[in-house]
Amino acid sequence: MESDNISNDETKNWKGIDKSLLPRSFGKQLFPSLIPSLDHTLLFKIPIGISNIPEAYPKEYCDTWDDNHVKMPCSRHNLFLVHHNNKSSKKNRWDVITYSLLKPILSSEELEKAIISYNPKYKDKWRFYLLHSFFDECLNEEETEEFFNNLLPKIINLALQLPTLVTKPIPLLKQTHNHSISLSQMQIACLLANAFLCTFPHRNVSNSKSEYSEYPYINFNGFFQLMVNSSANHYLYEKLKCIICYFKKVTSANSVLNGVVTYSRRRLPSGDLPYWLQSTKKLTNLYITSDGTIEDNGDGMLQVDFANKFIGGGVLGHGSVQEEIRFLICPELLVSQLFSEKMLHTEAIIITGVERFSDYSGYANSFEWKGVHLDITPIDDNNRRYTTIVAIDALYYNDPKNQFKTKNLRRELHKSFAGFSWGQDSECSDVAIATGNWGCGAFRGDCHLKSLLQLMSAAQANRDVAYFTFGDTKLMDSIHSMHTFLKSKNITVGEVSRILIKYYACLETLPYVGVHDYIYDAITNKAWQVFENKEYQSGGFPQYSQNQILRNNYKAVGSNTTRVLQASKTSSTENDQTLEQSHPCSSSTSAESSKPYSSSNLTKSTPEESQTSLSSNIVKFTSDEIKCCLNTTFIESPSEESQLSSSLRIIESTPEKLEDETELRHVDTIAIDATDHINKQDTQDVRFLPVNQFRLNNDKERTMCINQQKNSWLQLNDSKKDFQSAIEKSSVTGQLSILKRDREENDGGKRVVKRKISDYFSPKR
Repeated sequence: MESDNISNDETKNWKGIDKSLLPRSFGKQLFPSLIPSLDHTLLFKIPIGISNIPEAYPKEYCDTWDDNHVKMPCSRHNLFLVHHNNKSSKKNRWDVITYSLLKPILSSEELEKAIISYNPKYKDKWRFYLLHSFFDECLNEEETEEFFNNLLPKIINLALQLPTLVTKPIPLLKQTHNHSISLSQMQIACLLANAFLCTFPHRNVSNSKSEYSEYPYINFNGFFQLMVNSSANHYLYEKLKCIICYFKKVTSANSVLNGVVTYSRRRLPSGDLPYWLQSTKKLTNLYITSDGTIEDNGDGMLQVDFANKFIGGGVLGHGSVQEEIRFLICPELLVSQLFSEKMLHTEAIIITGVERFSDYSGYANSFEWKGVHLDITPIDDNNRRYTTIVAIDALYYNDPKNQFKTKNLRRELHKSFAGFSWGQDSECSDVAIATGNWGCGAFRGDCHLKSLLQLMSAAQANRDVAYFTFGDTKLMDSIHSMHTFLKSKNITVGEVSRILIKYYACLETLPYVGVHDYIYDAITNKAWQVFENKEYQSGGFPQYSQNQILRNNYKAVGSNTTRVLQASKTSSTENDQTLEQSHPCSSSTSAESSKPYSSSNLTKSTPEESQTSLSSNIVKFTSDEIKCCLNTTFIESPSEESQLSSSLRIIESTPEKLEDETELRHVDTIAIDATDHINKQDTQDVRFLPVNQFRLNNDKERTMCINQQKNSWLQLNDSKKDFQSAIEKSSVTGQLSILKRDREENDGGKRVVKRKISDYFSPKR
């Protein structure tokens, strides 16, 4: 059921399929099942008892201190040196933690002192600026007393229950290993209390040689040390409010923590990665809206976390964008930072069953805590909420143009597919994906490209998509139009992949072309449709058609290399006027598209309005003339596909092979032979400036630019000859004035009007 109605408030800001028709997980068995196995560690007893509260399993604490498990604060191996009276001795850190935290703590200074007591190495390095200013400037006296007299003792008591609540060793979710960990909400709260009090050993150092350098931060010491220098940093207080709100909820007398959360790491081996160029999948359904958010309106779907490769990103730092906000309002996500190693290119982290505790408003510096949230999301038979977070990290680009390189397209497709294909063999295999502008903020991704890549991955995973543009109605319209167009043309994922590969070549010479405009043009004007005519198949190309094809498909090659691009002058004036249609890769795109490498404002109301195409096939002349390789979009025959360039093949290569591959720049080159109307003798040394460096509007102006350069070169040669002749004569007469007299005689006594160089490239209209 497609709808574009804008007749009432409920529908005016969404398009596509009705959201109610998108498949959701409600009533289904969530993936993975709560069954202990080599790939799934459960830290509680199953089945859950009559009390409906998960009990720790095993009953007795099992101590493990190795490189494959979390090193726990309560381990007997957690020792540190104590110096007293010129003597050194080893002491169990957990004993010091217990002793220090059970003392009365009535201020932030005393809390800092207690934390330093079991982290003595940082006595002169740590200073909890944020913690102190929070209680001094943000909270009033009554709220401060409430925290230190009531809430903090509860947090400490929760933390000190660690040996009885978390009795089984917690495995590390390491790179290249698929594994899941299921914890009860009470166990999660206990772990977060210890993180708040900075008790986890070996997790305070950030240098590259440290034991946990490939893991996110988990202790809160770094967060407490942030400084609030101005009102622009007040959002840090709001972040701390979210954490305090969580602890208030989980430690309240009437709180029942009987839920279960599963943390999973998924890696797709090279054999399971799709062959994107060969994919015959077609785009699935799309619901897109400029209203709402993933967490509010994506209930029952796979909700995408725009993650950092270190999951959680800057949640315990200055960050307060999509991922950080989600971790703040759902603090149970923070526990993933305890055991999740940095993600690789074909890995995703999936978290199932989390509860939301806070409401908020704003974004980044305007983020603000808005109070307690009551999460009414249904739960499954295993006490897990029907909330599944899919964390996938996008690439960061110093140069946004690089995101269109083949290897980067391939990487983002693999990354999103690793998350979107989660649970394909389960009851939730068809659950829709709730996503948005993944990697398009600080990571500098192009919204149109990233949305298209996600639609392609979702299609490959056979899932519908709910897309949230976060208030951007123009982007909503643009993405919906492109999706509708691709579906109406029955375009496959493989075909879109080929077009995107060619798009980067277009950017090399015409950087202002939007990816959507390029796709519209490439699909609307398929080159092979031109040559289906028998006249063309027989090898006879009318001059006009030949010129039209060539002139609409040439490219200047190399930014530092000058090429001879000569346009045929045999086309009639009428034909040239016809060719004045706007080229989709010309720099005369509208003012709305003036941003390089971005197509955010290039929206087509109807695909049929696309202008003359970047043709999309291989053109072969029947004679021995030049073989012109046009902008290949589709490969129609096996023989042509076997000749596909390495820039096409690279998208199919495995991540392991990618590291060894050289960077490919696939740019088709075209040399146009127009010797019928250009004297080779006069122009053999002509060196043309690349026409793409001028602001030209169409092919007619490009041709004029080339001809003007040729004429200027010929005039320069004539002047050189005249000057040389004058030099020779002056050696006899001793006069140079003959040069001017001879020039006037040659010009019929008429003075040649000099033109500015800009006149050659700004033709009169």
